[in-house]
Amino acid sequence: MTMSFACDVVVHNATKNRAFSARFFVDVVGAALVGSGVKFTGPVEVGIKIVGASGMRTLNRTHRKIDRPTDVLSFPLHTKAIAGYTSLALGDLILCPEVVAKKAKETGHTVRYQMMWSVVHGVLHLLGHDHERSAKEARTMVELEELILHTLTNG
Repeated sequence: MTMSFACDVVVHNATKNRAFSARFFVDVVGAALVGSGVKFTGPVEVGIKIVGASGMRTLNRTHRKIDRPTDVLSFPLHTKAIAGYTSLALGDLILCPEVVAKKAKETGHTVRYQMMWSVVHGVLHLLGHDHERSAKEARTMVELEELILHTLTNG
């Protein structure tokens, strides 16, 4: 799976959890962008911040009115790149490894696989997908997630 566009992933880890490298996030975001089917004509940028459960709970409560931590929040940007000068900034993902690990245990997946799922899910949200909008959109997201995760785990 090759990208015909440049992808910059900026990772800021605000926790002591160092289980995932910047390279891991670059690879997963890249796979999600390619697997989404969206055609990019220039460089793309995604920001990732790793936070603890308390910080995630505050963000989830503030932005979604849900008073509990979640594994991933997506904050899409709706600006266009300036041709020849800037990347297309898709937005930011906020990830919580504590919740990812809990979900992995609940689903029987490895923590690594569950983190891949959370990143892929978040990237699809950055691209405009929304499983809460309709059952059809939810099916589309699940199909894309499965396709991308299959590519990531089976080469």
